[in-house]
Formats: sequence, structure tokens, C-alpha cells
Amino acid sequence: MKSRNNPLEVAVKVKRIVQSIDPEARFFLFGSAVCGPRTAAGDIDVLVVSEFVDRKYDVMVSVYEEVLEPVEGHVTTRVKFETWYKRFIPSGELVEV
Repeated sequence: MKSRNNPLEVAVKVKRIVQSIDPEARFFLFGSAVCGPRTAAGDIDVLVVSEFVDRKYDVMVSVYEEVLEPVEGHVTTRVKFETWYKRFIPSGELVEV
């Protein structure tokens, strides 16, 4: 199975890369990767919940270097995840990886 067509496989790749920096990070798929429809030009939205947000640019550069699929990485703290993301993304559209 090619990961280019499978958002879950892409999210697992992102998880592996980020957890080498923050083993406690949590990962979620959302957006069209979950609720569709996905288009050929669409990206895969991956939400990373980590207390290492001060290193988010380093983390995402590592992801973009290793993952060839179009990924939109969103990095936030646990507090912002609970108070912002969970308020605006319906629970059925947020899938933990």
C-alpha cells in the first residue's frame, strides 16, 4: 500500500519522526483526511500536541525532509489543544494516531 494515498500511513511517519524528539507527543489526523473529500491537490492535516512547541519549526523541517506527501503540520500545546482545537474541530473529525 502506498502512503501517498493513505493519510493514516503518512501520520504514522510523522509520529515516528516527532517522537524521536518528544516521545510524549500525541498525534491527530483531521480535515479532509478524515471527513473527505480529499483531492489530488489536498494536503494531509496532522495535529501534533507537544510541550516542545518552541522547537516546532525544527520538528516540521525534519518531517518535510523525510515525508514526501503534502503534510500540513499543526503543532500546539496540550492546553491549547484542550481549549482551542477541541472547541472548533468536532470530535468525529479528530482521529488520534
